[in-house]
Amino acid sequence: MRILLSAFSFAPGIGSEAGGAWRWALELSKTHDVVVVTDISRRPRVDPVLAKMDHPRLSVIYYRPWWVRKVPLNSYTAQVLFACWQLGLLGLARQLNRQRPFDLLHHLSYGVFRQASWLGFVGPTFVFGPVGGGEDAPWRFKQSLPVGEKLREVARAMANWTAVRNPLWKWALSKADLVITRTQETKARLPLSVQRRVFVAQEIGAPHLALERAAPWVEADPIELLFAGRLLGLKGVHFAIRALWVLRCRGKDVRLTVIGSGPMGAHLAALVKRLALGAAVRFVSHLPQQELFERYARAHIFIFPSLHDAGGNVVPEALAAGLPVVCFNLGGPPSFVDASCGEVVPARDAADEAELVLRLADAVERVTQSPAHWLQLHQGALARAAGMSWELQIEHIQQRIAELYLQPS
Repeated sequence: MRILLSAFSFAPGIGSEAGGAWRWALELSKTHDVVVVTDISRRPRVDPVLAKMDHPRLSVIYYRPWWVRKVPLNSYTAQVLFACWQLGLLGLARQLNRQRPFDLLHHLSYGVFRQASWLGFVGPTFVFGPVGGGEDAPWRFKQSLPVGEKLREVARAMANWTAVRNPLWKWALSKADLVITRTQETKARLPLSVQRRVFVAQEIGAPHLALERAAPWVEADPIELLFAGRLLGLKGVHFAIRALWVLRCRGKDVRLTVIGSGPMGAHLAALVKRLALGAAVRFVSHLPQQELFERYARAHIFIFPSLHDAGGNVVPEALAAGLPVVCFNLGGPPSFVDASCGEVVPARDAADEAELVLRLADAVERVTQSPAHWLQLHQGALARAAGMSWELQIEHIQQRIAELYLQPS
């Protein structure tokens, strides 16, 4: 099969969407001819790695519409550039399809439901997703966020509200033969006519053969919690810090390492100071992926109290190291975590943030109720990761595509 993969964010050796799209391209090119179209900014990172690899069925085209060619890609320009890139991609895809027809057009990145792709107007079978972005949490859980993060949440809610009322967005979605959403929450945001063509699945997988395993926890040791991700309000790191304070008030020797950077950094540092947690909380700036992998092995629990992540690559990574995971029953992380490998904390019925924090602290205590219980969850985490490797996750979605829309080649 010949596949055009639309991946605005695409790069090896990193996490998030770019690394996910890279893994998709590698897996698909084992059995298909894959042409990836990505933004021109990705060339310096992709070309040196691609040149050393033996993937003859994978080719990469770097593209940027001429009218935004000189605009730098950063956190302020990314969404506008992506919208322009998708619009320009329609013409490029038609040209490429005329030169040598594709069997499948697949939009992968950015994976946000409110930014529909125009590839459905090219001709071949078109798959949109997996996409997220429809996940959210009650506003009562956002009361302690600083003003900037509250404004970010309001802007996101407005963008979602506007998108589902945009007739052009609905028109573009109507051209998709299959829409894949990461969660049921995102599926519910789509028009009813489109929901009949929706398949719910997570596209990210666990690198279960690549990570050093966490050492067993024993009662004489402090309990080492780990968080990794961008320091944004939605990630809920402030809840992890407050839960740590509760646990230490209960006499538990618990520590927290926070890996990442972002606009919440100063707010979190101030919270640690206000709660007099001192050295019990350690901040580490963003790490390369391999160094992050090594950090998993030094922890006992991965705590990920996100309010509305659609997925969360770090969650299957932590499971792959054998770390039990504690997360809220919000957004995408519960797709990866169950009672065999961690604690999924009920959240929506919590009265306020204080109750949410207490539930988070209780979950950490349950994970470490005994070394034997921790070891059971550790083994469950490894088993869970083995069952959702990148290969298996991608194969699962590809089988769905094949059985619904594609004739055997």
